[in-house]
Amino acid sequence: MRLALITILVTIVACTTAIEETLLQCDDCREVRVNRVIDGDTLQTPSRRVRLFGVDTPEAGERCASEATSRINELAGNSVRLEDGPRLTDQFGRRLAYVYTGEGYSIDEILVREGLGTAWTEDGQHQGYLVGLEQTTSKMESGCLWLIQPRNPS
Repeated sequence: MRLALITILVTIVACTTAIEETLLQCDDCREVRVNRVIDGDTLQTPSRRVRLFGVDTPEAGERCASEATSRINELAGNSVRLEDGPRLTDQFGRRLAYVYTGEGYSIDEILVREGLGTAWTEDGQHQGYLVGLEQTTSKMESGCLWLIQPRNPS
């Protein structure tokens, strides 16, 4: 029942909000400068690399990787806001954080909603929402990851 309610809420939010508006918001989170975008889910800040906690995007060379990288570059701009998750670093020493635009809208949520990334399923305070959002997006075949690819005639 809970998953059904999340799916309904996500569908309503996805269909009624402007592209940068998100259910997850953090306008009072600490703001950091962005030096450059590494890929669809990693940014370089003056102090270290930041890996988005709630989303996983395709790696370089995989389908939709360039679209995810372009989108995060557009959303991040010169600065982002960071919200801590349950773990502060990953196995590579990168800072883990939910990442928000300067205005406080969730980049993790936008990437999942637009079908440019998949939700992180292991842990995190926004895990349930992002997983439900991914399920809805994939069922709607919305976004780069979920578009049906035409078959090549053999």
